[in-house]
Amino acid sequence: MQKLEGGCYCGNIGIRLETEKPLAELIPRACDCDFCTMNGAKWLSHPDAKLEIEIQNEAAINLFEQGSMTARFWLCQRCGVLACVTADVDGKRRAAVNVNVLNARADFPPPMSVSPKELSKDEKTARWQDVWIRGVTVKDCWDVGL
Repeated sequence: MQKLEGGCYCGNIGIRLETEKPLAELIPRACDCDFCTMNGAKWLSHPDAKLEIEIQNEAAINLFEQGSMTARFWLCQRCGVLACVTADVDGKRRAAVNVNVLNARADFPPPMSVSPKELSKDEKTARWQDVWIRGVTVKDCWDVGL
């Protein structure tokens, strides 16, 4: 079991990720949309992983929706770091983590380029259901839903 930790620069958003997959088999995805490109995001997920998002000060979190308005990007208002993205699909929360916030970020393979902006809203949510993390909890924070 791989237990990975990290978070935003100031520590307001904490990330704990657990997965059975070896790091060498977890290939981050570099989305080519303008938002992800501008933020340098490299998304990491595996459906069987478990993710805990812990918030220290919920007033300093920005949940930003863009594109199809179906996912929320978790940004820290204090330090500006994009930590993760969540979406509720069929009543269940799914997520992907920006590999750049993980302490072990240098241990991952180079990212592969993906182009979800080419997908419809329904195609995106179907893809997220298949590839995003299924075991997602938000600790010490209000329920943001979607």
